[in-house]
Amino acid sequence: MSGKAAYECTVEELRLLMDYRGTEARDKIVQDYGDMKELCRRLKTSPTHGLSDPSDIERRRQIFGANYIPPQKPKAFLQLVWEALQDITLIILVAAAIISLGLSFYSPPHDSEFGNF
Repeated sequence: MSGKAAYECTVEELRLLMDYRGTEARDKIVQDYGDMKELCRRLKTSPTHGLSDPSDIERRRQIFGANYIPPQKPKAFLQLVWEALQDITLIILVAAAIISLGLSFYSPPHDSEFGNF
């Protein structure tokens, strides 16, 4: 039994629907299915109770696939540092810190006319 025959929606239709967010998603559902209740009817589910039968859940998993997004590989520390250094505010702060550090080592020449301060 294919997904289209069993549920009146294909996996591809649902994938395309997931590309939309917010009001665009709502508008796409209204355009393609009429309203959310009609989409739920086509998927043979309840908008208030969802799915409760484990065999139904397993059958849907076989037809539509697992509802799983693989986690992304975390960024390395140096990648995070490099991205942070692209921020203009941080660049200004680093430049100010370097100037401040340089000025902390500078001592003006002593003029004997004014005494030792």
